[in-house]
Amino acid sequence: HSSGDGTVLGKWCDWHRGAAPSRPVRVIERGPGAGGILYACRACRLRHRLTTITTWAAQAALIAHLGGTDTTKPCAPCNRHQRCDEGAQLWAAFRREQKADKA
Repeated sequence: HSSGDGTVLGKWCDWHRGAAPSRPVRVIERGPGAGGILYACRACRLRHRLTTITTWAAQAALIAHLGGTDTTKPCAPCNRHQRCDEGAQLWAAFRREQKADKA
């Protein structure tokens, strides 16, 4: 069962090795568990300064918007401290994820 912020209730926390409401923090990239996901509860995220996958994704989307990509130019309004609609939504999503990491 999952809440709206990506927290999975009763999930195994891979840091303290116990069941607790947890959020996804790492993708296993190599070895026998490749493709799997590691989860951490709130206490372990704070103690070990872990950032969730969804927060990294929200931050990456915001940075791509601000700095541009190979196919898009940087957002001029956002880079002049006047957020465009898309930039405002991306900032809000990033802040929501940061808040959920600490909740």
